[in-house]
Amino acid sequence: MTIRTMLALAPIALMTMTGPGFAQQATSAKAPEQPAVPAAQPAKPVPAPLLDEAWLREIVRHLYRWYIDERDIDAVIRAKDVVFWVRELRPKLDEGDRSLFGEVVLPQFKLRVRVKKADYTIPELNVTVKNDGYRITSVARMEDEAAKPAGAAEVTMNYEQLRDALFKTRSLAAFPEGDLLERLRAGVRNQLAKEQPEALAPGPGPAPAPTQVVFMAPLSPVANETWVFWETGRALIRFASDIDLTNPAVWDHEELAVKMFPLDQKVVVSLDEVSGSNAFMTRDEAGRVIFNCVVLGKRIELTPGVAGEKK
Repeated sequence: MTIRTMLALAPIALMTMTGPGFAQQATSAKAPEQPAVPAAQPAKPVPAPLLDEAWLREIVRHLYRWYIDERDIDAVIRAKDVVFWVRELRPKLDEGDRSLFGEVVLPQFKLRVRVKKADYTIPELNVTVKNDGYRITSVARMEDEAAKPAGAAEVTMNYEQLRDALFKTRSLAAFPEGDLLERLRAGVRNQLAKEQPEALAPGPGPAPAPTQVVFMAPLSPVANETWVFWETGRALIRFASDIDLTNPAVWDHEELAVKMFPLDQKVVVSLDEVSGSNAFMTRDEAGRVIFNCVVLGKRIELTPGVAGEKK
């Protein structure tokens, strides 16, 4: 999908030239009529859900857990406020797609967050994809100082209060429970069976195959994704969807993007080594995922050839 280009008509500035020759010309000839210039349309207000402080705090919590490092804090440590530039995006959509889009820029952290509130139907699957709120679709780092985007509203939060709240709740974690936990467990088992079928096959003879240990990272209320660290197989697995992970349609119709990163093959110091390929991840990213999975996450054992697993 491409971002719709907004064209604005600038008012025509008429310059009056001075001097004898120009004055005579101006008096002897009638100036041609200028076409009427349409009045500039006022910018539409940013939708209230994008400006909701509780939602923006959850965005910061997600960034704090998955993206922000010590070097990022240095830029704001002496600031009184954390600044958010928030705006609505209006990309061209397919017919019947009622999804809403937005952007949150944190200029002090040089981070740009794109969000989406999905609302569309997949006719061939008879599935309605609809989120209750905006979910993160991408997070990008900006190389240079950013200017405030056109049409963006500015929101500020006290830096010390935000910092203290994040510190006090840094171990707060929501884990998949009930049906979602069972679906995630089955999803992990299916992915392991695809990548390494022998890992979950019953062992030959009296010697059973080793139990497979995985750690699931906490869920985020503002992102439809989760990470799994497959300890036994030394790999990271990312599950992501346009639909809320709690929606059974994600699992019933496999509307789920799954990507595996073997730690000994797909981890580099910098993506510059692999021309920016998204098939790899950096060592910093891998370390953060492992921390969130092992330290803050949930441990699960997958027993080869057995439907039930241990938590």
